[in-house]
Amino acid sequence: MSAPTKRHLPLLLGHNKSKAFVRNKGRKVEVQMTSMIDMFTILVVFLLMSYSADGQIVTISDALTLPKSKSDTPVDLKLEIQINNQVVVVDGDPIVQVTPQLLATGNSIPELVTRLRDHMEYTRRLRGTIEEEDMKINIQGDVAIPAILLQRVMSSCSEAGFATQNLEVIKHEGRAEA
Repeated sequence: MSAPTKRHLPLLLGHNKSKAFVRNKGRKVEVQMTSMIDMFTILVVFLLMSYSADGQIVTISDALTLPKSKSDTPVDLKLEIQINNQVVVVDGDPIVQVTPQLLATGNSIPELVTRLRDHMEYTRRLRGTIEEEDMKINIQGDVAIPAILLQRVMSSCSEAGFATQNLEVIKHEGRAEA
């Protein structure tokens, strides 16, 4: 009998068997765990180093379209007020409906002041003191809200004791102007 040709070799080895499997039939195959662990450690370190996020992740309501700005200041997570043409929301709770009567005057909104003071009191009881960081608030306002509504919300924040009010915007990515 003559030596098998390349064409007949797969038939002699069997279905889906490689030459290495047939040649090392009696040996045990061991996986080098040290090398695999080293490889995964390097991958994890690489992925952690390549993933960089500046600032915090802020959730924007679907009912809002924030104004655009070229500001680079990151947002700190604080108590959040969302304002649109229908309702003023504090931390997910609707506080006051936007009505023509609400837009008629420029003073603070009593319901909003009460809710913000309750939050300030809760923070003081929880921590025992109020720090400067606790007197900051973030405001998300839709681009279509009337200026008087934003002014009344900001006035309410000041009256409740929130000295620093940050207006959240979307960073505008555009060409640099000459």
